Amino acid sequence: MGGRRRFAADDADGQCPLTSFEDGGGMSAVYDFISALRQGEVFTHYPLAGYTTWQIGGPAEVFYRPESSEACCRAIECVHQAGLPIFYLGAGSNVLIADAGLKGLVIQTGKLNRSKNEKDRIIAEAGVSLVTLSQHALQSGLTGLEFVCGIPGTLGGAVINNAGAHGREMAEVIETVKTVDSQGLTKVYQQKDLGFIYRNSALKGKNELIIEVSLKLAEGERDVVRKTMDEYRQLRRKKQAVGLPNAGSIFKNPPGDYAGRLIEEAGLKGLSVGDAQVSSKHANFIVNKGRAKASDVLALIEEVQKTVREKYSVELETEVVLMGFSDNGR
Repeated sequence: MGGRRRFAADDADGQCPLTSFEDGGGMSAVYDFISALRQGEVFTHYPLAGYTTWQIGGPAEVFYRPESSEACCRAIECVHQAGLPIFYLGAGSNVLIADAGLKGLVIQTGKLNRSKNEKDRIIAEAGVSLVTLSQHALQSGLTGLEFVCGIPGTLGGAVINNAGAHGREMAEVIETVKTVDSQGLTKVYQQKDLGFIYRNSALKGKNELIIEVSLKLAEGERDVVRKTMDEYRQLRRKKQAVGLPNAGSIFKNPPGDYAGRLIEEAGLKGLSVGDAQVSSKHANFIVNKGRAKASDVLALIEEVQKTVREKYSVELETEVVLMGFSDNGR
């Protein structure tokens, strides 16, 4: 006979004891197991809008903010054994979460934010913000990370998406990446194995959680590094400050052109669906005017793609990651 087993803190010292459940009982048992780990914060039916820069998204069935990579491995192994879905969330600066929320476990990496120096390298956890990481490099007299100083994201997401700005990208400074796979096992990738291309990598779609990254930098003059960072921040504020919740650039630049230029030329600045609007400041941004839903944003994305396709025969590809939709792989 099947059934859901409940267990106490002592069970967390062994393997996740999930073998069979009553219908719908699996996540309750996962919640119990993670709670017993006592390494971080765990909640049920937790709203996710506050963890995205768009301020959009429904609740997580179970939401976990672990304090160590070991706890991540344990939680992921437990969910895998239960055969339940899992999602990873960093700063939420490049994601659109469905209005219905996410079934399964959501791991948010905000507490995995430690970094250290090893000569001309920085070893950092996935949840450290890019702004903090660039400041760490500056204070350490290292150059190579100035270009991320204004990007509102975390290291993990930046690696997966090969984030970039000012003609630079993450692939140029990454040495190794350590991940946890869907079974809770750790892997280490060398830079050459990560398949970096424009705004993409071999890690995208693998559903592996990045837990640690080694960044190879170079010695630099603090004053020069600081000046470059100040210039980049000023340029970003001038070009991209839109004053409303957004997720940064929505579309990848097509070869030899700019998505923002095409959208603006198509007359789409200011186009709205509900409270989602193509920014009047930057055509490749979609802003939340107050009460935008994920469905509004998705409908607006599709309308922009359709119009640009019809006018210019260009297929705009999204940078934004969709979570909780039926076509997440788009």
